[in-house]
Amino acid sequence: MSIVKVIQYHLLRKYKSLAGIYLKRNADKLIAARWAQQQGQFQRAPNGINQTLMVNLTSFPARFATLHLTLKSLLLQNTQFDQLNLWLYQEDIAQLPSSVTELTQHGLTILPVAKDIRSYKKLIPALQQFPNAFHVTADDDIYYRKNWLHELTRNYHGDNSEILCWRAHRIMIDKRTKQVLPYRKWEPKTEVRGPEPLLFFTSGGGVLFPPGCLGEQAINSELAHQLAPYADDLWWYFMARVNQCSIRRVGDNPKLITWKGSKGESLWTFNKQETGGNDHQFAQLNAYFGVFK
Repeated sequence: MSIVKVIQYHLLRKYKSLAGIYLKRNADKLIAARWAQQQGQFQRAPNGINQTLMVNLTSFPARFATLHLTLKSLLLQNTQFDQLNLWLYQEDIAQLPSSVTELTQHGLTILPVAKDIRSYKKLIPALQQFPNAFHVTADDDIYYRKNWLHELTRNYHGDNSEILCWRAHRIMIDKRTKQVLPYRKWEPKTEVRGPEPLLFFTSGGGVLFPPGCLGEQAINSELAHQLAPYADDLWWYFMARVNQCSIRRVGDNPKLITWKGSKGESLWTFNKQETGGNDHQFAQLNAYFGVFK
């Protein structure tokens, strides 16, 4: 990337960060106002896919206090979906607050998972139980703008081998050695749209997976935990590459709005470590699948 492009990129990210300050401070109030206005009578436009479309996320007790905010932002989407699935380790369900359980009256489905497979609960059970559906992933600590799902579905043009994402980092290759650079040297929150194989989608930002795009091996939770126990996004990326999917970014790449204090409870900090983090798990996945020679 040229110096001019680097400067342009950082200025654009700074602008988007500043533009997101108001939303960061007022997201909960905006949700409350829209929720009161709609009174459970959601107004959603057709998604144009004409197949079952499911939105999936998982959570754990440390996040339950703010979980209802994320769920409401998903229920307030302006595009139709067939099911909003909250996949939870079965022993955690009893700890859910009423602010979450009462949302089952408004379209939320709470589904138990027998084994706690960490962040993999978000998608592996969904692929196992609903293999012919379109699956969209979300995180439990993010505010989703009302057009979030619309941007994903309107960019689907019938190609089930193309994965669509809101947010991606760009994997960088050393020009001299042709090897993948460490995670900290990737281009974060890239403005590149693709499609291109070096776009590393982040599932929490929102990813649309068409049926069959990840292949049968994607639901092998034992292998996933062996190779990438703390980095499910790396696992999904390698499944996409092994299955020869293209990856394309959609939307205007806005600032990610998370609830206060949520990052400390996530794998985000751990996976930035040089030891045992994303680089180690990336190396294990690549040694096994040989995507990058």
